[in-house]
This record gives sequence, structure tokens and C-alpha cells, in this order.
Amino acid sequence: MRKILFLIGLAMLSAFACRAQDSYRISGKVSGMTDGPLLLIANEREKPDTLGSVTVKNGVFVFTGKVNAPVAAYLAPSDGNGMIPLILENANFMVNVSGRGAMIQGGKQQELLTRFTRISQAFLAEQAKVAAEAQQPGANVQALQDRVNKAYEASVNATIELIKANPDEYATAHVIALGISGETEEGLRSKYDLLGEAARATVPGKRIAAALEQYEKLAVGEVAPNFTTEKPDGNTFSLHDLSAKLKLVYFWVSTNPLCRQDNTDLVKLYLQYRPQGLEIVSISLDENRGDWRNAIGQDGMVWTNGSDLQGFASPIARLYMVHDLPATFLVDAENRIVAKGLRGDALRDTVAKLLKKSKRK
Repeated sequence: MRKILFLIGLAMLSAFACRAQDSYRISGKVSGMTDGPLLLIANEREKPDTLGSVTVKNGVFVFTGKVNAPVAAYLAPSDGNGMIPLILENANFMVNVSGRGAMIQGGKQQELLTRFTRISQAFLAEQAKVAAEAQQPGANVQALQDRVNKAYEASVNATIELIKANPDEYATAHVIALGISGETEEGLRSKYDLLGEAARATVPGKRIAAALEQYEKLAVGEVAPNFTTEKPDGNTFSLHDLSAKLKLVYFWVSTNPLCRQDNTDLVKLYLQYRPQGLEIVSISLDENRGDWRNAIGQDGMVWTNGSDLQGFASPIARLYMVHDLPATFLVDAENRIVAKGLRGDALRDTVAKLLKKSKRK
């Protein structure tokens, strides 16, 4: 009889556990927050989706609900002032927010995300420590730089090992997707290749795949994506409509010293090779029209200039997967990409070679 009751008890506990996994519960305490609305927002698609709203009372709140699959989300006051990110799934969460930050416990994906985050935090802590030591008299700069390089390498290796150990998890795809803008095409592809099918099928997994697909469209030999944008005088132009034997599509911003230095070199390049068929198409990632136009005048950028004044959120920058500046693409008369990522002497030599080859045709 005891055995039967024991088995029934186990069955009831098992059934309860299964039911618990069918929904989520987020219990939280926030220090120093005025009572008021708190939102739970899914942040996986283009537009945020509000999953729920509760009122914080005496710093305490509880969210309950259900999701079909893990989803990147965040908690935020209704005024949008501050947010607490988490990976939401059908599990129990405990959230404790204080002046030192937010501590989140619960959920398999959230725990995995925390492990990835700790790797990054360890590197950042070492980087900050080295930066402080570099300010001391007699600091060995090379030795300190070696320490940073070693810490970075250890961080990368630890991240790769954690990806390999968890190839099918949502959190793994989520972390890789968050780093798209800081990755090279090769680095992003190597991480994506480690993912299993389940992780690739998630929204962040599909986002990574879409980024890699866009990189493929920017390969040498492919037709350069066309775009239309505004000139400083308010008129518009399209890349494919510009007639030239060779077009240098150059992404820059007025606040970047390296870009401003390159502008000086590009003026010399343009004056030398414009008669032979070179056109430069500068796309600024500025957000202030005055800064953009002033820099054009100061640097003598007498070629074709354009900008939508949306910074790195520019659709053109996204089209060309531009994350770092300056960025360059050489496009031939048929609007095919013939070279990319060149600067300085390498750019000058390639322009000379391509125009010479074009002349022989």
C-alpha cells in the first residue's frame, strides 16, 4: 500500500512539474523604484511586442503567462526609462534589482546566457584593470597589451567551447546574433557552423543566416546592391545610374579621425584617376546634416556625396553590412563588385590596375 501511495505521489509530482513548465512566473523585487506600471516586452522581432503589464507595489511585482518557445525579452517601466533583459521561457524566474544591477535566476536559457555573459565580463574586467595600470608611471605598455590580447583570446576560446557544448540552445544563437555587428563574415560563419538545427531554426538563428546570406551578396563578382539616397543639395542619385568605368563606394562619418585622414588621400586619388574614369561615391553615416556638409567642404570632397542621416541604422549601411568605418567597395562599369576592404596604397594600386585593364578593353 505504501508503495502504491508512493508511486501515486511521484506521478502527481511529475504531473505538477509538467504543468509548471507550461507557463512562466517572474517574481521580482526592485529597490528604489516608485510604484507604477512595469512592462514585459518581447524583443525578438522588428517591432517590440508587449506580453504583459503589472503594477509594482512596494518594489514587488509578479508576471505570469505562457510562451510557445524561448524568446528574448526585457522588463521596463512604462516610461521606457531603463530595462532588464532576459530570455523568457516557461519556467520560474526570480529577479532582484538593486543599485548594483539586476540578478536573474531561473530558466535554462537564462542560466546559459549568464554563463556567456560571465565570459565577457571577465575580459572587460581584465581590460579595465590593464587600462588602470597603463596610467601608472613606468608602465610596460607592450606587456600590458600582451595581457589584453591574451585575455581576449581566452574569452574567444571560452565562448567557442560554450557554443560547442550547447549547439542547439536558443541562448547560444541569441548570443551569436547579438554579436553580428562586431563580427567579420568569417568569424560569424565559423560560429554559425557550430550551431545545431534546432538553434538555426530560432529567430536569432535565422537572423544569423540572413546576415550570412547578405554577406554572400557582397562577394567579389556579385552585382553591388543598388540604392538611392540624398545629396547635400537635396537632390537624389542612385548608384547604378552613375556612369563610370570604376566606382569607389566609400562609407565614412565626419566624427571619425581615420575617415577624415582618408578623405585627404581620396582627394589625391580622385584628381589623378578621375580623367581615366574613376568616380567616388561617399556615403556618410552622419546623423547631423550640418556636420556632414561642413566636413565635405573642409575636406574638399568634390565627388558624389550622399547620406540618409540615419547613422549606422542607415538601410544602405545595412545593405552593405557596414559595421566599422571606413569601409570601401570597388564597383566596375557593370556594377559588379571587383574588390572591397581596401585602403591606402592597396586601394591606389588596385584602382590603377583596374583602370589600366579597362583602358585596354
